[in-house]
Amino acid sequence: MHITEPLPREKNTRLVFGLDWRAYPAKQARAERRRYADDFSATHYAEYKAGKEFIGGFCAPVLVDMKGAKLFSGAARVAMHDRVKSKPAVLVLIQDDQRVYAVFVVRGAVRNDEVLTVAQAFARREEIEKECSRLNLKLVTLGTGGALGDVDESFGATALLDQRKVGRIEKIPVSVPTLVPVVVFVGAVTLGAMKVFGAFDSTDKAQHVPTAQELYGQAVQKAFAGATPRANELGPAILSTLGFEETVRKGWLFEEASCPARGTCSLTFRRYGGSFEDFARDAPASMHPLRFDADGLHAGGRGPAVPKVNVVTTRDSKAWPNEQSFIEMVQTPPQKLSKKTFEIDSYGYQVKLDLPRPLVTIVPGTPGQKPMHMIRVGTWEIHGYRWQAPLLARLPSNMGIDSINVKLKLKDQAKKNNSDADVQAGIQFIAKGKYYVLD
Repeated sequence: MHITEPLPREKNTRLVFGLDWRAYPAKQARAERRRYADDFSATHYAEYKAGKEFIGGFCAPVLVDMKGAKLFSGAARVAMHDRVKSKPAVLVLIQDDQRVYAVFVVRGAVRNDEVLTVAQAFARREEIEKECSRLNLKLVTLGTGGALGDVDESFGATALLDQRKVGRIEKIPVSVPTLVPVVVFVGAVTLGAMKVFGAFDSTDKAQHVPTAQELYGQAVQKAFAGATPRANELGPAILSTLGFEETVRKGWLFEEASCPARGTCSLTFRRYGGSFEDFARDAPASMHPLRFDADGLHAGGRGPAVPKVNVVTTRDSKAWPNEQSFIEMVQTPPQKLSKKTFEIDSYGYQVKLDLPRPLVTIVPGTPGQKPMHMIRVGTWEIHGYRWQAPLLARLPSNMGIDSINVKLKLKDQAKKNNSDADVQAGIQFIAKGKYYVLD
């Protein structure tokens, strides 16, 4: 997170970038606002309305030497700008020396609000372009900065001075307790001489050295800012949702579905005698826009929406296992399905774990003491069949899912690709995500 220097022509007013954003119904705004503030360990929020929803951003700034400062969200001002809110998907990149403010807005809602290096901005732009292509969203890139390359339209920092009442950051009306020994995200005040947006005044301030707890708090907030869905809820929910999809469409057979953690799944069908015209006539409106591959054998389109489930939060961290206990929970026998006990890697069900790493490395000499128990993060991958969804439902709450790929394997394909007797024909899945353990 970053707080700019005072804005020109706006006494003691500053913009803030790097908030965590969520959308919630306007009628439930009060309760949802408090829930997300709890999830993000936030002390302040900004809010604006888009249709029937509020779009809320959450942060925990430390207002050092900023008495009387009025804070506004830069991302909110971007989202509400006339040139942005009229488009389906907009990426705004504003370069400030070696820093880039990146704001990604989809249908009026802020998806990304980040402060990046120039190199990180190029990588994030590529990721967003791929995501929009996959979701069939027309992306427009606005921005300014010599190191950013070509953009569709120029969009300078002065555009954020137009709507002076948009995005006011207010204090959360009630204190929000946290269940982990962290100091929430601090990296708020830019200390040192600099020129914000090439238009804002700059002042010199002493360099603040973050403490061990502050560094850990920043790492925790960053790790859980994405609100990753729980694997034991989203995995079975997606498999169940895809079970209602038609597998045969006019000479086309379902082959694969790719589902992210949020958004919409993407469906792929393989030709079995049909034509592209047959597929287009049979596909429902919900699948449009359709996709026809150049190989002449594959077609696809939009799949079902990814169900909304509970997310992995630090509120559950007291119940999380340590590394060894976690391995025993998910990788060792016995695993039970109904009354039958079998090895976890049998019948095509397999769990792969990588070694967890600290969220942040506290180097010797850092002021302050490290928290007694720190969270570590690792990645996992599970292969299985749809009928083994109950095993996913039994995964512990410290596992978040990033994606799940579901594929139909026919009998002849199973025999051709693998001679293992445990490999069967049917609906297979590969789920991937992150897990968190306490050291």
